[in-house]
Amino acid sequence: MAAIGISEFTFGYAFLYEQTHANWPNLRAAPVLPSLQQEHNAGWDAHLPLNGIDFYYQFKLSDHLSRSNATFIADGTYAGPYYRLALHRKDRNRQHQRLREHARTYPNTYYVAPEFDTLDDFNAAFLARQITIRSRLIPVPDSDDIFDGDQHYITFQLGHVGWNQHSERKRHERSFLGRDLAKLYRESEKQWRHIDKQFAEELFQKTSNVVKRVLQREAKGDVQATLPLLDFNPRRAEHRDVLLRTSQILSVVFGVTLVLVGTRE
Repeated sequence: MAAIGISEFTFGYAFLYEQTHANWPNLRAAPVLPSLQQEHNAGWDAHLPLNGIDFYYQFKLSDHLSRSNATFIADGTYAGPYYRLALHRKDRNRQHQRLREHARTYPNTYYVAPEFDTLDDFNAAFLARQITIRSRLIPVPDSDDIFDGDQHYITFQLGHVGWNQHSERKRHERSFLGRDLAKLYRESEKQWRHIDKQFAEELFQKTSNVVKRVLQREAKGDVQATLPLLDFNPRRAEHRDVLLRTSQILSVVFGVTLVLVGTRE
């Protein structure tokens, strides 16, 4: 059964909204959203962590399947209900392969999917601020490359961190339950840096390099002409504008949201 009435945008918005309002002691998560360009004079950057690290989320919807004739119950993969998220097979699963390329440079890249089944469940979770704890994070670096145009899936069961990638099933043992997200953020602390102009410039440059590599591999010709967003000099911009431009590129090319996690200390 699909999460009827919920779009990927709606789910992603709810998840990110909770991140900005979470009550983790001395820890904050600040999404850098392209739409913030309209608000950048309102002081949104004052909420960014001063020390932290970058995370990347692509939001997916999940179907909840429980009948005995469901494919991965019928074939013995699962003995009971499971969640299934579908990867976009357009252009030989280009979206997934782009995300895989991104994750080679940025390992904190995740598919994020809900663990609820209906619009009523979503509304109740949103009002109770339980979207995060009812979500699953699948690490993209742990997933497998896909070079065909077949339909592929990722499946998992409620409460179990293991997951499978299909069509030819491959088992993976690491994912993250939403209730453990603060712990995941804390475990990244050894890699935290000052989120300053140098951080922003390096982030833009690394992202640009990955994008150019991806588009050149896809034979897109003149990369700069294909993606005018790359026509930008980060040295001549404030660090908040560099972060916003980087977030725009990430959204357009990879379909991910940049989230900066850390502290104000």
